[in-house]
Amino acid sequence: MELPEAVDRAMDECIREGVLKDFLMEHRAEARAMSIFEYDQERHMQQEREAGIEKGKEQLLRRQVQKNLSRGMQAAELAELLDESEERIREIIDLCAAEEAREGK
Repeated sequence: MELPEAVDRAMDECIREGVLKDFLMEHRAEARAMSIFEYDQERHMQQEREAGIEKGKEQLLRRQVQKNLSRGMQAAELAELLDESEERIREIIDLCAAEEAREGK
């Protein structure tokens, strides 16, 4: 069942059972729109949290690569230590080098 249909069914049931009957009969369109908006907002907030977590993981991985490179570790060693592919470690090394070059370090 799609969300709009579920919201309509829930409002119909509330009206039949006398739950917020007067309010829903008078403001049905607004209540329906708000219910659908709230759902979308919750989903959006969850996606934002997940994106933030992924960004944090990426930043941590980059710091770990930079830190261990400065200690003399090689890409293959870092890949094993951090449980990442050597190709991914090399991508991170290249990104860090490009950022440093842009910043003039």
